[in-house]
Amino acid sequence: MADHLIFLFYKYIFLISTIGHGVLFCKLFIKDFLQKNIGYLGIIGFFSLSVYSILTSFFIAHNEIHNTIIHLIGVVYFLIFFLNQKKRFKELKVLFVFSIVLIVGAYIFKNHDDFSYYHLTYSLNLSENSFIVGTGIFSHGFRTFSSLFYYHSLLYMPHIEFYLFHIGPFFILIFFNLIVFEKFLELKSLKNSDFIFYFSLLSLIFVNVVFYRISEHGTDRSAQILLLLIFIIFFELILSKKSTKKNIIYVNLLILLIFLASSMKAIYYLYFLMVPFVLFYRKLVFSYVRNFYFLLSFIFFLSIFLNLLTYYLNTGCLLYPAKISCIGNPSWQIPIEEVEKMKIHYEWWAKAGGGPGYASEIPKEKYIENFNWLTDWIERHFFNKVSDTLIGIIFICVSLIVTIKIFAKKNKKANIIPGYLYFFPIIFLLEWFLNHPSMRYGGYVLFAIPIFMLTSYYVSKFDLKMKSLLKISFSFILISFLLFNIRNFVRINKEAEIYGYDLMKSPFFYIEETESKIIHEEDNFKIYTPKNGKSCWASKTPCSYYKDLRVEKFLWMKVVLRDVK
Repeated sequence: MADHLIFLFYKYIFLISTIGHGVLFCKLFIKDFLQKNIGYLGIIGFFSLSVYSILTSFFIAHNEIHNTIIHLIGVVYFLIFFLNQKKRFKELKVLFVFSIVLIVGAYIFKNHDDFSYYHLTYSLNLSENSFIVGTGIFSHGFRTFSSLFYYHSLLYMPHIEFYLFHIGPFFILIFFNLIVFEKFLELKSLKNSDFIFYFSLLSLIFVNVVFYRISEHGTDRSAQILLLLIFIIFFELILSKKSTKKNIIYVNLLILLIFLASSMKAIYYLYFLMVPFVLFYRKLVFSYVRNFYFLLSFIFFLSIFLNLLTYYLNTGCLLYPAKISCIGNPSWQIPIEEVEKMKIHYEWWAKAGGGPGYASEIPKEKYIENFNWLTDWIERHFFNKVSDTLIGIIFICVSLIVTIKIFAKKNKKANIIPGYLYFFPIIFLLEWFLNHPSMRYGGYVLFAIPIFMLTSYYVSKFDLKMKSLLKISFSFILISFLLFNIRNFVRINKEAEIYGYDLMKSPFFYIEETESKIIHEEDNFKIYTPKNGKSCWASKTPCSYYKDLRVEKFLWMKVVLRDVK
């Protein structure tokens, strides 16, 4: 029972602290954001804490004392803000209800395979040590930076330790639900349902049903949830008739979300192409310059600078494994030939060149060229990963269409959706397919978005009484919650049968007890490696899979190098 109370206590502390830091960020950099939904404040807080964590990691470890202070600040700002904003108590009620209704998703026993290999270890290393230059040598995982690891490093606290290092994606899911649910609450003030409302509703259903398994989110699916939100804001900017000031606020929100998604997965920097399009299309260029938020822009540039700097100090490349970004030839740089080899390997893997129990006989360099990979990709990846996702997407859309047609009495004239709005999702889907066609690299939402767009435009043609629309929307939201919980209860039951998970005994995820040994010791600094070739898990850090190491100094930081003999 004590473990369950600790688990729930810290879950809510971290949840409200993240929202509180969103409030603090808005007060410091852009007060206009304070009027946004509590879900947006949570995502802004997530962004704020991630940037703070990356910056401070260069100087201090995120230990229990440091993290306690950080969350005290967040909780205080949360309480002060909402106690002075009694009109927003309704949002707090919705937050509490959603966090209870979806709470089963936070209980995990088995995490994904990469969790034991480097996700947990990376975050734990930041909690126990300040930044170490050259950690890309420890393992391939340490070369792929994600702000999620830095956010989780701030969650190391007394008693709970690292047992909530999976909760970030759960919070992203909660915040997304809160943002979309607000659109449901606003329905009564709308004269007609619109394209954006239906797109948002379909996105909420999709996220809750398809992304129900938090343990499988890794660094990928949370970024894809943010992509859905990015497109919702993009559509609002293009289609809705907001004032210039509100449009500028939404542009800044769009930029922040793209920065956050990109900090989780670097491939999403491509989505910055949407920003200049919006500015020119809505004729906001000069207004945006006149209303320039200097401090906010400074934080945006600081964010991308810290992301690139972290990549560089880990690998010697600004965007690993892009060989062109490997500049300066620092002592800790991953050898260029190895960078190129890994780039080919990642593309080969994404194009179904290899996996558990199989590998193509075609050399990797040849396999990824000229669609030599297409047959294997169709056989091993399209069936059944892509096809199952498409079936799910189509089922969600058909269910909504059929339901609305039953209740609709007549058609109405829908707002025309410009054809060029399909340009961005289709271009991004094409880029995905040609370069990294694995579902974890954006495929889930890139297939969903154009189909949701077509469906949303189609159903917006039906004239529904507001009472009927409210019932339909509320029913679909409830069904998505029900399916989320059913699928998670089934998952927990399987984990109990296969792995012996006893949720009544403990809410904590499984950690394998690993024995490690020291492979380098110098003064008070030690580097460990797991014995018997096992994963690092939560062993002492820093934990390295590469064993021939030496340590030097770079400025005030330690640098890990390969010991060439």
